[in-house]
Amino acid sequence: MDAANYISTLDSLELLSQEPFHADYAIIDLALDDRLLQFIYEADQQGTVQWWSLLENTRWQASWKTGPVLLSFGSDGQFLEKLKARLVRLPLGVLIASPGSSKQVFDWAQWWLLGLAESDERLFRFYDPRSFRPLLATLAEHAKQWVFPGATIHWYSGTDWQGYQSPDHLWRSELPKQPLLVQAELSELPAFRSADRAMAYEKVYRNCLPETGNRRIWVLERLQEASDLGFATTSLQERWLRLNIRIGSSLLGKADFQEIMKAPDMTPVDRLNAMESLSESMDVTA
Repeated sequence: MDAANYISTLDSLELLSQEPFHADYAIIDLALDDRLLQFIYEADQQGTVQWWSLLENTRWQASWKTGPVLLSFGSDGQFLEKLKARLVRLPLGVLIASPGSSKQVFDWAQWWLLGLAESDERLFRFYDPRSFRPLLATLAEHAKQWVFPGATIHWYSGTDWQGYQSPDHLWRSELPKQPLLVQAELSELPAFRSADRAMAYEKVYRNCLPETGNRRIWVLERLQEASDLGFATTSLQERWLRLNIRIGSSLLGKADFQEIMKAPDMTPVDRLNAMESLSESMDVTA
Protein backbone atom coordinates (compact mmCIF):
# COMPACT_ATOMS: atom_id res chain seq x y z
CA MET A 1 0.00 0.00 0.00
CA ASP A 2 1.44 3.40 -0.94
CA ALA A 3 1.31 6.64 1.04
CA ALA A 4 -1.83 7.88 -0.71
CA ASN A 5 -3.74 4.71 0.16
CA TYR A 6 -2.81 4.89 3.84
CA ILE A 7 -4.03 8.49 3.99
CA SER A 8 -7.25 7.77 2.08
CA THR A 9 -8.04 4.74 4.26
CA LEU A 10 -7.77 6.86 7.41
CA ASP A 11 -9.88 9.56 5.75
CA SER A 12 -12.58 7.01 4.93
CA LEU A 13 -13.21 6.09 8.58
CA GLU A 14 -16.53 7.45 9.81
CA LEU A 15 -15.41 9.14 13.01
CA LEU A 16 -17.09 11.56 15.38
CA SER A 17 -15.26 14.85 15.81
CA GLN A 18 -16.89 16.40 18.87
CA GLU A 19 -15.81 16.40 22.50
CA PRO A 20 -17.71 13.74 24.49
CA PHE A 21 -20.12 15.03 27.11
CA HIS A 22 -21.33 11.61 28.20
CA ALA A 23 -19.47 8.40 28.99
CA ASP A 24 -20.10 5.45 31.30
CA TYR A 25 -16.67 3.84 31.39
CA ALA A 26 -12.99 4.48 30.75
CA ILE A 27 -9.97 2.28 30.15
CA ILE A 28 -6.92 3.98 31.68
CA ASP A 29 -3.25 2.96 31.85
CA LEU A 30 -1.84 3.51 35.34
CA ALA A 31 1.75 3.31 34.07
CA LEU A 32 1.58 6.72 32.40
CA ASP A 33 0.76 8.89 35.42
CA ASP A 34 2.04 8.14 38.93
CA ARG A 35 -0.70 10.35 40.43
CA LEU A 36 -3.53 8.63 38.63
CA LEU A 37 -4.07 5.87 41.18
CA GLN A 38 -4.52 8.43 43.97
CA PHE A 39 -7.04 10.27 41.79
CA ILE A 40 -9.01 7.03 41.37
CA TYR A 41 -8.76 6.16 45.09
CA GLU A 42 -10.22 9.54 46.06
CA ALA A 43 -13.11 9.16 43.62
CA ASP A 44 -13.72 5.62 44.88
CA GLN A 45 -13.90 6.81 48.50
CA GLN A 46 -16.48 9.41 47.50
CA GLY A 47 -18.59 6.72 45.83
CA THR A 48 -18.07 8.37 42.45
CA VAL A 49 -16.36 5.52 40.63
CA GLN A 50 -15.88 1.77 40.66
CA TRP A 51 -12.80 0.25 39.10
CA TRP A 52 -11.16 -3.07 38.26
CA SER A 53 -7.71 -4.03 37.03
CA LEU A 54 -7.83 -5.58 33.57
CA LEU A 55 -4.89 -7.74 34.66
CA GLU A 56 -7.11 -9.46 37.22
CA ASN A 57 -6.83 -13.28 37.09
CA THR A 58 -3.98 -13.15 34.56
CA ARG A 59 -0.29 -13.98 34.92
CA TRP A 60 0.41 -10.23 34.94
CA GLN A 61 -1.80 -9.60 37.99
CA ALA A 62 1.14 -8.76 40.28
CA SER A 63 1.92 -5.76 38.05
CA TRP A 64 -1.57 -4.29 38.20
CA LYS A 65 -0.31 -0.91 39.51
CA THR A 66 1.37 -0.30 36.16
CA GLY A 67 -1.36 -1.77 33.99
CA PRO A 68 -4.77 -0.83 32.58
CA VAL A 69 -7.91 -0.48 34.67
CA LEU A 70 -11.58 -0.21 33.81
CA LEU A 71 -13.42 2.69 35.46
CA SER A 72 -17.20 2.81 35.81
CA PHE A 73 -18.66 6.20 36.72
CA GLY A 74 -22.14 6.24 35.20
CA SER A 75 -23.63 9.70 34.85
CA ASP A 76 -21.16 11.56 37.09
CA GLY A 77 -20.43 14.54 34.85
CA GLN A 78 -18.04 16.17 37.32
CA PHE A 79 -15.76 13.13 37.40
CA LEU A 80 -15.93 12.89 33.60
CA GLU A 81 -14.74 16.49 33.23
CA LYS A 82 -11.79 15.89 35.56
CA LEU A 83 -10.90 12.71 33.70
CA LYS A 84 -11.12 14.40 30.30
CA ALA A 85 -8.67 17.06 31.47
CA ARG A 86 -6.18 14.32 32.29
CA LEU A 87 -6.78 12.59 28.96
CA VAL A 88 -5.99 15.83 27.14
CA ARG A 89 -2.69 16.19 29.01
CA LEU A 90 -1.52 12.57 28.68
CA PRO A 91 -2.38 9.62 26.37
CA LEU A 92 -3.89 7.62 29.23
CA GLY A 93 -6.66 5.74 27.44
CA VAL A 94 -10.20 5.95 26.09
CA LEU A 95 -13.75 6.79 27.18
CA ILE A 96 -16.67 4.45 26.48
CA ALA A 97 -20.39 5.19 26.30
CA SER A 98 -22.31 1.93 26.46
CA PRO A 99 -25.56 0.49 27.85
CA GLY A 100 -23.65 -2.69 28.71
CA SER A 101 -22.96 -3.81 32.25
CA SER A 102 -19.55 -3.34 33.82
CA LYS A 103 -18.95 -7.09 33.56
CA GLN A 104 -19.69 -7.08 29.83
CA VAL A 105 -17.38 -4.13 29.21
CA PHE A 106 -14.69 -5.73 31.40
CA ASP A 107 -14.90 -9.04 29.53
CA TRP A 108 -14.72 -7.24 26.17
CA ALA A 109 -11.72 -5.11 27.22
CA GLN A 110 -9.82 -7.99 28.77
CA TRP A 111 -10.42 -10.15 25.69
CA TRP A 112 -8.73 -7.55 23.47
CA LEU A 113 -5.95 -6.93 25.99
CA LEU A 114 -5.07 -10.64 26.02
CA GLY A 115 -5.77 -11.17 22.32
CA LEU A 116 -2.11 -11.81 21.46
CA ALA A 117 -0.97 -13.25 24.78
CA GLU A 118 -1.11 -16.90 23.72
CA SER A 119 0.95 -16.35 20.58
CA ASP A 120 3.70 -13.98 21.65
CA GLU A 121 3.43 -13.42 25.39
CA ARG A 122 2.55 -9.73 25.22
CA LEU A 123 -0.42 -7.55 26.01
CA PHE A 124 -2.29 -5.76 23.24
CA ARG A 125 -2.70 -2.17 24.43
CA PHE A 126 -5.60 -1.43 22.10
CA TYR A 127 -6.72 1.52 24.24
CA ASP A 128 -3.71 3.72 23.39
CA PRO A 129 -5.34 6.91 22.01
CA ARG A 130 -2.28 7.65 19.85
CA SER A 131 -2.96 4.44 17.91
CA PHE A 132 -6.72 4.10 18.06
CA ARG A 133 -7.57 5.54 14.64
CA PRO A 134 -4.73 3.57 12.97
CA LEU A 135 -6.00 0.44 14.73
CA LEU A 136 -9.50 0.97 13.37
CA ALA A 137 -8.06 1.31 9.87
CA THR A 138 -5.99 -1.84 10.32
CA LEU A 139 -8.95 -3.90 11.57
CA ALA A 140 -11.46 -2.36 9.15
CA GLU A 141 -12.85 -5.74 8.11
CA HIS A 142 -13.78 -6.49 11.73
CA ALA A 143 -15.41 -3.10 12.39
CA LYS A 144 -18.77 -4.55 13.44
CA GLN A 145 -17.10 -6.92 15.89
CA TRP A 146 -14.38 -4.56 17.11
CA VAL A 147 -16.74 -2.42 19.21
CA PHE A 148 -19.69 -4.14 20.76
CA PRO A 149 -23.25 -3.13 19.75
CA GLY A 150 -24.56 0.21 20.93
CA ALA A 151 -21.19 1.46 22.17
CA THR A 152 -19.21 4.58 21.30
CA ILE A 153 -15.51 4.99 22.08
CA HIS A 154 -13.93 8.45 22.44
CA TRP A 155 -10.25 9.39 22.61
CA TYR A 156 -8.08 12.49 22.49
CA SER A 157 -5.73 12.18 19.52
CA GLY A 158 -3.21 14.76 20.73
CA THR A 159 -4.84 17.57 18.76
CA ASP A 160 -8.59 16.95 19.03
CA TRP A 161 -11.31 14.64 20.31
CA GLN A 162 -12.37 11.76 18.07
CA GLY A 163 -14.93 9.02 18.45
CA TYR A 164 -16.04 5.77 16.86
CA GLN A 165 -19.59 4.45 17.10
CA SER A 166 -20.33 0.78 16.61
CA PRO A 167 -21.92 0.22 13.17
CA ASP A 168 -24.42 -2.00 14.99
CA HIS A 169 -26.44 0.61 16.87
CA LEU A 170 -28.91 -1.78 18.52
CA TRP A 171 -27.96 -2.96 21.99
CA ARG A 172 -28.32 -6.69 22.67
CA SER A 173 -27.77 -8.30 26.04
CA GLU A 174 -25.82 -11.13 24.40
CA LEU A 175 -22.72 -9.81 22.68
CA PRO A 176 -21.50 -11.22 19.36
CA LYS A 177 -18.56 -13.61 19.35
CA GLN A 178 -15.24 -11.79 19.31
CA PRO A 179 -13.09 -12.32 16.21
CA LEU A 180 -9.81 -14.17 16.59
CA LEU A 181 -6.96 -11.68 16.83
CA VAL A 182 -4.00 -12.68 14.66
CA GLN A 183 -0.64 -10.89 14.65
CA ALA A 184 -0.54 -10.93 10.84
CA GLU A 185 -3.63 -8.71 10.76
CA LEU A 186 -1.70 -6.06 12.68
CA SER A 187 1.22 -5.94 10.25
CA GLU A 188 -0.06 -2.69 8.72
CA LEU A 189 -0.53 -0.96 12.08
CA PRO A 190 2.91 0.77 12.15
CA ALA A 191 2.32 2.17 8.66
CA PHE A 192 -1.11 3.49 9.62
CA ARG A 193 0.42 5.06 12.74
CA SER A 194 2.90 6.91 10.54
CA ALA A 195 0.08 8.05 8.26
CA ASP A 196 -1.91 9.28 11.25
CA ARG A 197 1.10 11.27 12.49
CA ALA A 198 1.62 12.67 9.00
CA MET A 199 -1.95 13.99 9.00
CA ALA A 200 -1.34 15.64 12.37
CA TYR A 201 2.02 17.11 11.31
CA GLU A 202 0.42 18.55 8.17
CA LYS A 203 -1.81 20.66 10.41
CA VAL A 204 1.14 21.80 12.54
CA TYR A 205 3.48 22.69 9.66
CA ARG A 206 0.82 23.63 7.09
CA ASN A 207 2.15 27.13 6.42
CA CYS A 208 5.66 25.82 5.74
CA LEU A 209 4.90 22.87 3.46
CA PRO A 210 5.21 22.76 -0.36
CA GLU A 211 2.25 24.44 -2.03
CA THR A 212 1.96 21.89 -4.84
CA GLY A 213 0.67 18.34 -4.52
CA ASN A 214 -0.93 16.62 -1.56
CA ARG A 215 0.88 17.93 1.51
CA ARG A 216 -0.19 15.08 3.77
CA ILE A 217 1.24 12.54 1.33
CA TRP A 218 4.45 14.58 1.10
CA VAL A 219 4.79 14.54 4.89
CA LEU A 220 4.13 10.79 5.09
CA GLU A 221 6.74 10.12 2.41
CA ARG A 222 9.29 12.04 4.46
CA LEU A 223 8.41 9.97 7.56
CA GLN A 224 8.77 6.79 5.53
CA GLU A 225 12.17 8.00 4.29
CA ALA A 226 13.26 8.63 7.86
CA SER A 227 12.25 5.14 8.92
CA ASP A 228 14.04 3.57 5.95
CA LEU A 229 17.19 5.53 6.83
CA GLY A 230 17.25 4.14 10.37
CA PHE A 231 15.59 7.00 12.26
CA ALA A 232 13.38 4.68 14.28
CA THR A 233 11.74 6.96 16.85
CA THR A 234 8.94 9.44 16.23
CA SER A 235 11.06 12.32 17.53
CA LEU A 236 13.89 11.56 15.09
CA GLN A 237 11.44 11.19 12.23
CA GLU A 238 9.91 14.58 13.00
CA ARG A 239 13.39 16.13 13.04
CA TRP A 240 14.00 14.63 9.57
CA LEU A 241 10.68 16.09 8.43
CA ARG A 242 11.62 19.55 9.72
CA LEU A 243 14.96 19.34 7.92
CA ASN A 244 13.19 18.57 4.65
CA ILE A 245 10.78 21.46 5.24
CA ARG A 246 13.69 23.83 5.88
CA ILE A 247 15.49 22.75 2.70
CA GLY A 248 12.24 22.75 0.72
CA SER A 249 12.66 19.33 -0.88
CA SER A 250 13.75 15.78 -0.14
CA LEU A 251 17.25 15.58 1.31
CA LEU A 252 17.94 12.27 -0.42
CA GLY A 253 19.19 14.06 -3.53
CA LYS A 254 21.54 16.44 -1.70
CA ALA A 255 25.21 15.39 -1.95
CA ASP A 256 26.26 16.95 1.38
CA PHE A 257 23.54 15.10 3.25
CA GLN A 258 24.36 11.84 1.46
CA GLU A 259 27.93 12.12 2.72
CA ILE A 260 26.68 12.37 6.30
CA MET A 261 24.50 9.28 5.82
CA LYS A 262 27.50 7.35 4.47
CA ALA A 263 29.84 8.39 7.29
CA PRO A 264 30.80 5.36 9.42
CA ASP A 265 30.42 5.11 13.19
CA MET A 266 27.70 7.75 13.47
CA THR A 267 24.52 7.12 15.42
CA PRO A 268 21.17 8.28 14.01
CA VAL A 269 21.20 11.17 16.50
CA ASP A 270 24.73 12.13 15.41
CA ARG A 271 23.65 12.13 11.76
CA LEU A 272 20.68 14.38 12.43
CA ASN A 273 22.78 16.73 14.55
CA ALA A 274 25.28 17.03 11.70
CA MET A 275 22.53 17.59 9.14
CA GLU A 276 20.89 20.27 11.25
CA SER A 277 24.23 22.06 11.65
CA LEU A 278 24.75 21.86 7.90
CA SER A 279 21.30 23.26 7.15
CA GLU A 280 21.88 26.14 9.59
CA SER A 281 25.15 27.02 7.88
CA MET A 282 23.34 26.95 4.53
CA ASP A 283 20.79 29.43 5.96
CA VAL A 284 23.60 31.77 7.03
CA THR A 285 25.34 31.70 3.64
CA ALA A 286 22.14 31.83 1.57
